[in-house]
Formats: sequence, C-alpha cells, structure tokens
Amino acid sequence: GDIQMPIDMAVLASFHGIAHSNELPSFSEDAELVPDGVGGVKMRVNPDQPETRQRFSIAHEISHTFFPQYSAKIQCRTDARHRNYYDSDNLLEALCDIGASELLFPHALFSKDIANTDTIESLNALITKYRASREATLRRFAELHPRSMATVFLEWKLKPTQKQIIGPTEQANMFGFDSQEEIRQARMLRIAYAIPSSAFSADGHYLPKDKSIKDEGPILETARQSICTQGDVKLNLGTCHGIFRIQAIPLYTHKNNLGPNGEVAVAAVIEPLEIQSTKRSISLGSSLFDN
Repeated sequence: GDIQMPIDMAVLASFHGIAHSNELPSFSEDAELVPDGVGGVKMRVNPDQPETRQRFSIAHEISHTFFPQYSAKIQCRTDARHRNYYDSDNLLEALCDIGASELLFPHALFSKDIANTDTIESLNALITKYRASREATLRRFAELHPRSMATVFLEWKLKPTQKQIIGPTEQANMFGFDSQEEIRQARMLRIAYAIPSSAFSADGHYLPKDKSIKDEGPILETARQSICTQGDVKLNLGTCHGIFRIQAIPLYTHKNNLGPNGEVAVAAVIEPLEIQSTKRSISLGSSLFDN
C-alpha cells in the first residue's frame, strides 16, 4: 500500500530481525548494535536523546545490517565531526549515515514533497512530516532539490587566524580578564559547511568555509531572535555574491557556543537569484548526515 510518513524506525528494525534492548549504549552516546550470542543482534538506543536523533540513530544501526559481518562485533554510531576517514570503520559509519538518510527520507516521496516547498512555513511542515531533525532534513532538502540552491550551516566562531591570539589563558591571568568572554565577544557568524544541490555545484558556486555573515537580513535576524525568517537579500559570500532568496531556521546551540549577545547558530537554505560568481570546482563540504 501507500507509505505514510514518518516511517516508524523501531518497527522497521524489528521487521529486519533486530531485537530491541532496554540496556543503555555502552560505547556510544546515541546507539549501538550488539551481537546477541546466537547469531543475531540487538539494538541499544539512548532514550535521553531527542526523538529525532533517536530515529536517525536507529536508521543508522539498521543500515549496518546492509553490510557483511555486521553481527561480528559491536557497531557504534560515532560523531561524524570527529571521524578519521583513513579508518575503514569510520568509512563504514559514513556509509551508514547515508543509509539512514535514505530510510528517513525515501527518495521518491521526499523529492515529490520538496517540489512543493518554497516558503519557511512549508519547510517547517516538511521537517514535522518526516519527524527528523532540522539539520538532517535541510541537508537532504538541498541534496535532492532540482533547483540551484544550498543549505548553509553557520556557527558563531573565530576565524582560524584568531584562534592563537584571542583568549590565551596566560594573558587572562596577567591582565585579569575572562579569556572565554574575550573569545565570545570576538566570534562572528561563519560558515561551518554547506550542502549544495547538484545544480548549485554545476553552476560553479563556491561558499568558503569560515566566511563571515555581516550583511543584515534573515540569517542574522534568525540568529538574534531565534525565530524562522525568510526574504531576498544581498549577501557577500566571497566568490559567490549577489541577491539570494533565504529561508533561515535557528538551531540548538550550547551556551558555550552562543554569539556575543546570546545569538544562536543558523541553518539557511540559500537560492541564488542574481549572482556574480567566480567559478571554482571545489567541493562545498561533506554531504554526510550527522544529527
């Protein structure tokens, strides 16, 4: 029959022969697949994580069963930000993240839905419908969208050249100021990474990592007020600058990573309208999902 969203990942796991365990994960903050001693596996999921993160973790662990020898040892979901891709286990983890995105956002259904998603309200409705995190949904949105656009993830941070000269502890002790406060006040909203659509990449647009957002508009408004905003605005993103259509959504931000005045991190879907761009064939960043 017709598949209804969201897919129940726990039920899907049971259909695939994965038993549920009430034990907490021992080697992961999220979830792990554990041999049951009789040739099968059971899944441990951290119930303290948000529901959307649990759903992604379950989908990730289901994806482990698509590969040989999945029951030979404990399979743990790891943080994609800290993976060493020279390690074959980390490459497997990356593939399972891709598998998880396919399970959460089935290509045919999700592609149909994004075709009718062109406002911040419809974008939020999409996130609700698939019961996934904002980050995972917006990544998938950009990857599958037929138009030229990208999802840009922005964080409050120093640029690399500032890290060695702002906030050293020895200076704080000598002059009596708070080194962490100095760092916080120097932070700007910068590109952490971007996920492009195929059309965006084909157009040759390049969004440099750590490029700061200084132009007033929806992105900074979202960061300051923690609200969803949209609008057309002129942005200078290095070699890619001009008029963009913006849909900006606030992201959960740990208190240690807030902006100078308590601003939050932002995910923004940006669509070029009138662009002056220097074409470069450089990757915009990893398209792997991390929830």
